[in-house]
Amino acid sequence: MTSELIDDVFRRLQQEGFQEIALEFARENVEQVRFSASSTDLHNYWDEENLSVFASKNGRTVSTVIKDPASVDQAIMRLKDVASRTPENPSFVSINRDHQTYGKGMISHFQSVDLQDLQDAMINGSLSAGAERAAGLIYNRNSEITVKTSYNECQFSTGGLEGVIRAFRGSFTGQEAQHFGFSTSPTGKTFQEMGSNAAATASATSQISQIEPGKFRAILSPYVIGNILSYSSGFLSYYAVETGLSCFADMMGKEVSSGEFSLYDDPTDYSGVGSRVCDDEGTPTSRLEIIGHGKLQSFLHSTSTASRAGTRTTGNAGIISPRAWQLSLEAGKTSFENMLEGLENGLLINNAWYTRFQDYRNGVFSTVPRDGVFLIRDGEIQGALSGIRISDSVTDILHNVTAISLERKRVKWWEEISASTMPYVMVDGINISKAF
Repeated sequence: MTSELIDDVFRRLQQEGFQEIALEFARENVEQVRFSASSTDLHNYWDEENLSVFASKNGRTVSTVIKDPASVDQAIMRLKDVASRTPENPSFVSINRDHQTYGKGMISHFQSVDLQDLQDAMINGSLSAGAERAAGLIYNRNSEITVKTSYNECQFSTGGLEGVIRAFRGSFTGQEAQHFGFSTSPTGKTFQEMGSNAAATASATSQISQIEPGKFRAILSPYVIGNILSYSSGFLSYYAVETGLSCFADMMGKEVSSGEFSLYDDPTDYSGVGSRVCDDEGTPTSRLEIIGHGKLQSFLHSTSTASRAGTRTTGNAGIISPRAWQLSLEAGKTSFENMLEGLENGLLINNAWYTRFQDYRNGVFSTVPRDGVFLIRDGEIQGALSGIRISDSVTDILHNVTAISLERKRVKWWEEISASTMPYVMVDGINISKAF
């Protein structure tokens, strides 16, 4: 696709009577290395182009994604037909009509990175630290984004490196999954440390422990709190509040966590792959304080949700349903080592997956810990645990935060953890049940 095609789609939508239009064209170049049993099994390259279309006509909204220039005619006719038959959308007021100015963003400098070398560094780091074998992935992504609306046009680059490694030692595993944006300079040593850290988790103990279901004091790693907050970020969208699907409804200005807990959405942090210059309707992004010193300070807003809430857009459109770009939980006051040494009787949980919500309104969920789940006594690992499940609510976990570490990691993994920066978090009274 070309800029001429984008302009052509825009013009033709106007000719069909659509009054407000927001197009987002994304061209992504991806290099991928995948390995298992400590050796490469795939080295792949591909390009993708997508044109996302949002348009409104007399209060009726339509959207689609165009992947093939040859399908433009069909897509426009389909949008016209749907707009003629669909009712007005009460969730839509308008897109941002104010004229905007934008920063320059960042330009990628990862084109010459050798993913094979980074993979070898991860594998060697894990084997040197005691792993028997390792598997994982590395991505180098570079996306060029153009957002063109009825009122503004914004262009920027985003992307970076993503690395995932899972180390194996007998039946024990450890995992690291981090991301590095364009303002960082990751090296082979960086990826070697990821491998050695994963192996250290897999090699931490050869003992097996058992626990009965109940409430425990637990240290949640950046991956676990990243998982919980990634899945919970939708509750911070004002659209979720309006539709009765947020556990943070009626909590604005109220205490939702400890005074040490400050959560931001920060798409302006170019050290991560979730950076973004503008949102889907052309509003410039900014560092947004969502929870400040334990109190809920802001929901995520588009122009439409902000209009209904009597406030201003936060640059988080999703035109209908606003969303977070890149979460950042501020560092705390103590080291992870001190947190662990002070844990007399509790759990250390290094990863979790299969997070599912049973009650959106109250934030009730369950998730399965894995890749390093340990019973801790007097600051020492007593054994590894398996077959357990965290069964709790987001609000209870946040209210029960008692400590946050100085150390933070840029974490991202599959669909479980969106690009974010997270510390270790101590939680009192987290509810543990049996997974099987």
